Amino acid sequence: MLAWGAGIVAVVGFGFLAYMKLVEGAWIPYNKGDHRERGTLRVGEPAPDLELPLLGEGTVRLSELWRERPVFLVFGSCT
Repeated sequence: MLAWGAGIVAVVGFGFLAYMKLVEGAWIPYNKGDHRERGTLRVGEPAPDLELPLLGEGTVRLSELWRERPVFLVFGSCT
């Protein structure tokens, strides 16, 4: 029984490591939905003046918000 358990753990562990190496080498696509491109912005640089949609109706430009107060942008996802 112990040998079977150890064998299963070894096979699963080897499979996981093999899968990670294939993803790392780009043989298997990891995140097909990620269409981001590497940009030119660097840490500490000001953000470009963008026009952003409001939750209700209309849009707002970042330059309009900067005049009133500092702006802190947070990008992320809730999964």
